[in-house]
Amino acid sequence: MQGEREFEDLRDFIEIVDRWGELRILEQADWDLEIGALTEAVAEKKGHALLFDRVKGYPVGFRIFTNPFGSVRRTALLLGLPGDGEALAVSDLWRKKLASFKAVPPVEVRDGAVFELQMIDKDVDLWKFPSPRWHELDGGRYIGTGAGVITRDPETNVVNIGAYRCMVQSHNTMSVKPNKGKHGRIHMEKYHANGRSCPVVVCLGHDPALMLAAGSAPPFTLSEYDFAGWLKGRPVRVVKGEFTGLPIPADAEIAVEGELPPPGEVAWPREGPFGEWLGYFTPSAVGEVPLMQVRAIYYRKDPIMLGLPPLKPPAPFPYAIPVGCGIVWDQLEKAGIPGITGVWSFVGGGGAGGPFLVVAIKQLYAGHAKQTGMAAASCRGGALGGKFVVVVDDDVDITNPQEVIWAIATRCEVGRATDIVQGVWTTRSDPSLSPAQRASRNYSSNRMIIDACRPYEWKEEFPAVNAFSAEYKQSVLKRWRDRID
Repeated sequence: MQGEREFEDLRDFIEIVDRWGELRILEQADWDLEIGALTEAVAEKKGHALLFDRVKGYPVGFRIFTNPFGSVRRTALLLGLPGDGEALAVSDLWRKKLASFKAVPPVEVRDGAVFELQMIDKDVDLWKFPSPRWHELDGGRYIGTGAGVITRDPETNVVNIGAYRCMVQSHNTMSVKPNKGKHGRIHMEKYHANGRSCPVVVCLGHDPALMLAAGSAPPFTLSEYDFAGWLKGRPVRVVKGEFTGLPIPADAEIAVEGELPPPGEVAWPREGPFGEWLGYFTPSAVGEVPLMQVRAIYYRKDPIMLGLPPLKPPAPFPYAIPVGCGIVWDQLEKAGIPGITGVWSFVGGGGAGGPFLVVAIKQLYAGHAKQTGMAAASCRGGALGGKFVVVVDDDVDITNPQEVIWAIATRCEVGRATDIVQGVWTTRSDPSLSPAQRASRNYSSNRMIIDACRPYEWKEEFPAVNAFSAEYKQSVLKRWRDRID
């Protein structure tokens, strides 16, 4: 189940991608919108990874790496899996790999490449790095779109790495936006409740395994470092931050160290708007957010910033396959749901199931489809931001939206096979939240469960599908391919 080879850090990952011929190096691009537009255009085609150098107004060597996981092969490299299969096959392998999870804690080392160059206190200058304005309506320059925000729970000592966006506010401050309910936000609020500033480190270019871990939302008692160590098959090497004592990836490209003061000590700045992963500039995502006061910036020579700007679906964000669906699949099996043959998402799906989740099953008993749909809508991986859960038979290609729509249109009897669950946890980025809900901070929505399977009670009598079997078609094509290709 192993991939082609392991990678040590972000630079090693880029080197492998370059060797495959899947990297393009672009020079002289403008940080103001042009880098964002190029990233979007290439990602929409599931094209090459992009490494920007000589960014307009910046010296050579201050680089930005975008669309890192935009092909199935590159996503499989990240997951440590073979990358020569179809997308659903890779997702299945990821689900099987997740079942073998065992925490691998980080190991502290004395020194690391991240400490090669340093800016301390009065020398700190966030503008030294080419932070892009990614989207046309963005409210500022976002230094952190592929960021790993490191905090520690003051009660349990568990370290969290969250994927929260960060916007430059001044040469030595930036806003950090952990949403309500996120582990980093909970840590911060515990410090603030006791009148203390929250120590924080923001990594802006790091091992892709840490990026995956930060977006995968492991249990509250587990550190993302432990998850990344398991994924890599060895502990993540960390160094201790001078001002916070927090563990910093030793091979990180850029690490920004400081604190998040309570709102009574400093004015929290306005942040946003920002192009969100659902494809909109959402009004409720604009507001006052925590301000990070920076004490130190550590960085490597010729640093590489990881850029993962959200893109309007169906452009892949951030992976070429919905990696979060492997997590949902694993959670459904652990919940005792049998007969699952695939889980897919058509919107989002990077760290969770997203708002349009599809589950394929081999029906085993009456009520099996509804049980599957309800479980998928409420498990941790499928809960946040969900809207629709569609359950289909195992003869439907769930990676093909036209086949899913065909199953809904022909197998779903609406009065019998749809259910609506009300008051479910959603995201502030949900553009369908009403102004009244936003004003009251009622970030909940309703969810539709669609049973698009053949009715179990008479599925044997359901009309046969008018299509040749894949096996027979392949045998015929093999004979005639030289005449019809």
